[in-house]
Amino acid sequence: MNGKKKVMILGASRYYIKSIMAAKEMGCKVIVTDKNQDAEGFKNADFFEAVDITNIQASIEVAKKYHIDGVVAVNDFGVQTAAAIAESLSLPGIGSDVAKYATSKAWMRRIWEEADVPSAKFEIIHSVKDAYEAVDRLGMWPLIVKPADSRGGASRGVSKIQEIAQLKNAVEFAQSFYESNEVVIEEFLDGIEHSMETLTCDGVTHVLAVSDKVKTPPPYRVDQSVIYPTIYQGPELQKIHEAAISAVKALGIKLGAAHVEMCSTKDGPRLFELGARCGGGGTPDPIIPYLTGVEMFKEVVRMALGEKPQHLEPLYTKGCIYRFLMPKPGIVKEIIGLEEVKQWEGILDCEVLIKEGETIREVKTGGDRAGFVIAGADDRANAVALADLAEDFIKFINAQ
Repeated sequence: MNGKKKVMILGASRYYIKSIMAAKEMGCKVIVTDKNQDAEGFKNADFFEAVDITNIQASIEVAKKYHIDGVVAVNDFGVQTAAAIAESLSLPGIGSDVAKYATSKAWMRRIWEEADVPSAKFEIIHSVKDAYEAVDRLGMWPLIVKPADSRGGASRGVSKIQEIAQLKNAVEFAQSFYESNEVVIEEFLDGIEHSMETLTCDGVTHVLAVSDKVKTPPPYRVDQSVIYPTIYQGPELQKIHEAAISAVKALGIKLGAAHVEMCSTKDGPRLFELGARCGGGGTPDPIIPYLTGVEMFKEVVRMALGEKPQHLEPLYTKGCIYRFLMPKPGIVKEIIGLEEVKQWEGILDCEVLIKEGETIREVKTGGDRAGFVIAGADDRANAVALADLAEDFIKFINAQ
């Protein structure tokens, strides 16, 4: 790769340091932006600017200032901005219309319904009054209530309700996270939930990995564990792949990464939503490289620079688990065992996100989780066993 090529990464929190470093390993000059003036990733970049990644015009000005050759969004907040930058500078990208569809659960549902892509039955509402009428039209229980805006992920505003008495609170919870009051009410899909990582080049989508998810108990729907690989094999796994590929194609994504979420039901795979970027947190690194041998973020950077990717299919399959720490709520007096666990063989990453003296909250969204462990092994069962040991070893001692 030409060492003078400049890639702009939208986002510089702790989660994106590995992505920044991956781009530098490729010989790129890396420009990062983040509204946090003290973002941890700034120290790893060649250049940085404290700019809100949702501010499209300011971000375009940064891109022009550094004469970038490619731009990558690492979360949903940056997807529309990355598309606008790419259009403004005539760089590879997904286009502004596709970016809009890929950051709205409402648009996704409409497009998938029109394209006959299997997804949940749904209604789009804007008020509690609308919600009661929508529930009548759906005529089923239980239901999922979620914001239509998909930026930010982490199950923000998502809840499962069993009866009409819970509807008002669920709608208000969904509307409390974004400026838009648009809400999706959809059927609850019963089965094993999955997340999938895909790469698309020249309009052809390749599936890198499929996980099985474990969620928190109702009413909230937050990931407790993301376990690779899925238990499904053969024709059932092929159907899951086909559903993800059809979802990406229907939205018009012809280039780059997608993070797809769905459920395997008794009637086959059904889609939840999709993000036009790599999966969050440690998904693009260390999980996908360890699991498949494919350095996912580097492939995304290559495509963003207009270069040919090297690997679009898994080179092998191991076992890996993204386990989130959810200790008992309370004020933390002491945290024990974290540094020891970080040294264990097979622990790919591990962190506690709260400090002594801070409060562990009830888990309603992903941001309420206290930390995580990423464990890897030769197979799924051993990865899960290692994560179990690590979770038990890390102790949160709460003040009385």
